[in-house]
Amino acid sequence: MSSAVRAGRAAASGSVCLSPALVTLVLTIPGIIATVQVSTRPVLEAEIKKAISIPCVPTISTPNTTKYIQWFVMEKNVRQRIYFQDMENSTVDAGTDYTSRISVDKTYTLTIDPVMLRDERTFHCQVGAGPVGSGEAETLLKVYAAPDMPVIEKKAGTISLLETEAKEIASCVTRNGYPAPSVTWYKDRTPLHADPQLRNRTSVRLQAIEEANGLYTMKSVLSYIPVKRDKDALFYCEVSYRMPVGIDMMKESAKINISISYPPENAEFLIDPKVLKEMDNMTMECRSDGTSSVDYTFFKILDGEMVHIESTGNKVVMTALSRKDSGLYGCKVLDLETYDEFVSNKTIMVHYLDPIVLTPKGPYVFTEGDKNVRISCEAGASQRPTVRWTKGKKTVVSTGKWLKLHMVELEHAGNYSCNVTVPSSLSRQKTISIVVKGPPHVNCTAEKFQKNGPYVNLTCVFRGDPIPVVMCNAHKEPTLTYHLQKNYVVSELILPLPTGELQLTCNGTNKHGNDDYLFIVQGDVAQAKSSGGVVIVVIIVCILLLAILGAILYFLYKKGKIPCGRSGKQSITQAEVHDNIVVEVKNDQKVPEETVLLQGVNGDKKLPSHQ
Repeated sequence: MSSAVRAGRAAASGSVCLSPALVTLVLTIPGIIATVQVSTRPVLEAEIKKAISIPCVPTISTPNTTKYIQWFVMEKNVRQRIYFQDMENSTVDAGTDYTSRISVDKTYTLTIDPVMLRDERTFHCQVGAGPVGSGEAETLLKVYAAPDMPVIEKKAGTISLLETEAKEIASCVTRNGYPAPSVTWYKDRTPLHADPQLRNRTSVRLQAIEEANGLYTMKSVLSYIPVKRDKDALFYCEVSYRMPVGIDMMKESAKINISISYPPENAEFLIDPKVLKEMDNMTMECRSDGTSSVDYTFFKILDGEMVHIESTGNKVVMTALSRKDSGLYGCKVLDLETYDEFVSNKTIMVHYLDPIVLTPKGPYVFTEGDKNVRISCEAGASQRPTVRWTKGKKTVVSTGKWLKLHMVELEHAGNYSCNVTVPSSLSRQKTISIVVKGPPHVNCTAEKFQKNGPYVNLTCVFRGDPIPVVMCNAHKEPTLTYHLQKNYVVSELILPLPTGELQLTCNGTNKHGNDDYLFIVQGDVAQAKSSGGVVIVVIIVCILLLAILGAILYFLYKKGKIPCGRSGKQSITQAEVHDNIVVEVKNDQKVPEETVLLQGVNGDKKLPSHQ
């Protein structure tokens, strides 16, 4: 704070200036000492085009003393009054630069609105108190204007790294700032002047232009010696300035990348796609890590010689590749400024997978019981293949090139597929059919169910190749003969449970032999017995037992141990079965079903078929 006191009319006239020292007027009236003190802000900061208030605070030792207030400005080293106020009137002086822009409130505070650049000057507040005298204080008003956003302009052309002197790369311009702002150049957030290595390669030319309105235009030109790593660097300028009250601010320009020409140091040879197969198209590309003018040449090594491939630019396309196109390819980069040459190459493999070869070639017809049957599956390939054998659609039976059947059975018949794949996503498949010749094999089941009474379902499955001829008969009466196109026959017989005993025989026959099954149905019991081997064994055992029994009886007869007499006869008859039999024949591959109505012994009455 600063304050001053003046005495008598000399202070009112403005002829004596004692600020900023404090002067106290002492009246020599016996018993009375009177003073006038004025305080204000020594320095104030204002922003252009906005309002600012300058305080004026008087302190008078005799408060009831009549007083007045005056505001002055310094105009060309001369004080000029702009405002006056006493106990009765207040006046804004006419004909000054402030006539229309100032006002003073009841606390004597001077307000300027709007602030202009020419308001940066000293303002004086003078307070008079009649016979006590007067006092005054001054304020220095500083004006600030924020500059416009900086505009960066990239210099045209490309800078070669072979240059040894700094070249202009960009200029930065900002306008309408006050005071003159500072300009700083950056590279990737690093000030160029702060890094010693960058500073040695940097030159900045700064020009400050004061416009007619008193504001400043700043123009900065950056010259720079780039290095190769600057090819991806971003350059920009920053404008720093001060605003009220004591606030440091900045604005950044847009970022630019400079064009640099530098010779290559390496060549890079690329192909697309990375994995090649026969009939693919291949694109070869040659790249250099420089930006100077270069020439590209493609080649292939054949028998140790470099064979040039015709090309335009840095790409070549080869179509419909074959395995013969595999080999060593490459490209050369020639720098047209330094005539340095760089080479890059790589071995290209065109992958292939030949058709599958099966050994033996077929047909694949075997006999049941054959041993150690082997079929191999192979295919030539550019990579080691993976081979897998499957039966049907999904069942994997072998994970190598060999399909091995140690003992051929009827169940081995069917379709087999050999699948060959290689890592380059190539695959092939070949399907064969294995036929197993052999006598029929039968498997029968009996199942009871209810449908308007008790019934029994008698089912037999005959397998064999050729297809077995199946015949089912009750009491030796033929009831069924049926042929299918597969290697099995399914016979299904549905009949009501008899009151007595019913015997039913199903027989399957082909040129390799036969097999049959015996059903014995009695009351609500159904039994299935195979006569294909067990019956023969039982008959042989019975014959042996009868022979032994006969020998024992003959021995006892000779010894006289057994009397001789007649034996009675007893007639045993078997009740006839008059029930009808429904026979349905079908295979397990969902072939169309056929239903045959079997005649009973005593009539042709039909039963409803079983669902």
